[in-house]
Amino acid sequence: MGIVRKICINCPAGCHLEISETDNVLQVFGNRCPRGVKYAERELHNPGRIVTASVRADISGRVYVPVKSSAPVPLRDIKPLLAELAVMRVAIPVHTGDVVIKNFNDLNIDIIATGDFE
Repeated sequence: MGIVRKICINCPAGCHLEISETDNVLQVFGNRCPRGVKYAERELHNPGRIVTASVRADISGRVYVPVKSSAPVPLRDIKPLLAELAVMRVAIPVHTGDVVIKNFNDLNIDIIATGDFE
């Protein structure tokens, strides 16, 4: 494997990382803290992102409830998640922290509301 370049997004520093792996030994250069190494390993082996979106409420087509994933969603599962969110409707009332999708795709990731709607 060659050198992979990434910008770490774990903190505002935005370190420019150079990542390589040889014989299952990860080498990371450019990080200013240990979080950069963890980020690099995740990006190489199981990249994921926190997903934020809006879901329609069941009362009309005009009210949208903001939601987010409880943990990073693997990149391969983001499109299926967004497709499911696009067609679902959330029952009102809903409060911040309410789970609108439990254990999405058996990934141990919940989709939770981030706003209150009565």
